[in-house]
Amino acid sequence: MEARGKFEHLLEGIAAIDAKLASTIRQLELNWRTGEPHDGKLTELVAGVLLDGVDGGLLSFQTMVQGFNTYAHDFSERQIDFLRFGRYRATDYETVFRNVYANDAFLRTTYYPALLLSYLAAPNYRHIFRRFDRVLANWRSERVTRILDIGSGHALLLLFALRQLPEATGLGTDIAPAAVAFASALNRITAWATSRFRFEVTDVLRENDSALGGRFDAAICCEFLEHVPEPARFLRVAHRRLRTGGRLFVSAAVRMES
Repeated sequence: MEARGKFEHLLEGIAAIDAKLASTIRQLELNWRTGEPHDGKLTELVAGVLLDGVDGGLLSFQTMVQGFNTYAHDFSERQIDFLRFGRYRATDYETVFRNVYANDAFLRTTYYPALLLSYLAAPNYRHIFRRFDRVLANWRSERVTRILDIGSGHALLLLFALRQLPEATGLGTDIAPAAVAFASALNRITAWATSRFRFEVTDVLRENDSALGGRFDAAICCEFLEHVPEPARFLRVAHRRLRTGGRLFVSAAVRMES
């Protein structure tokens, strides 16, 4: 497929299930694209990952569409409640862990497919991916060769980093057991990192440097900080996981139910 063919092909599959969502994604791309060739290439790259995920059996158009719509609808209701009452529905971390991170079926068929589609269907994720692409250019010049991804989930950003930095190795970490199989499958499907990528189910807050193999040149913490009970403590721990002068890429939701 040439030009923006993968993106259009993806939209065709989405439109067969939800024409309104496909139209919204196309309009979002029209509104936010810069006109620079590289911007279009990144859209094609993400669309290609999703299509390869469908071909490889990791995703389906159905799980992406239903997952995104379920996640977006639930998020909107929770956010309205938060803005109205000034408090979250969830009152303790253990409940969130049980309902989300320990729920393999939900992660595999709803949460991860929704998050991956968000890189085309949500402006904030589109911006994160492009900002990270620019950051990776700096990491390349700084000779970053060892990367830690905290709360890696599907691991798209870590795999993208390893694609852009072919001399680097990466460790994905997550507390969700389902993340290992999903991220490993995505690595196999993209072939961006192969043996340079590994994944562990672990709590970075509780592990020491030696358990993780030493300190890292750089770390990724994307849309994760808002999920931990003590964000400030987490950032201090993340800082200790880095070598002197190491880099930390962070994005986080602010004043949101998550």
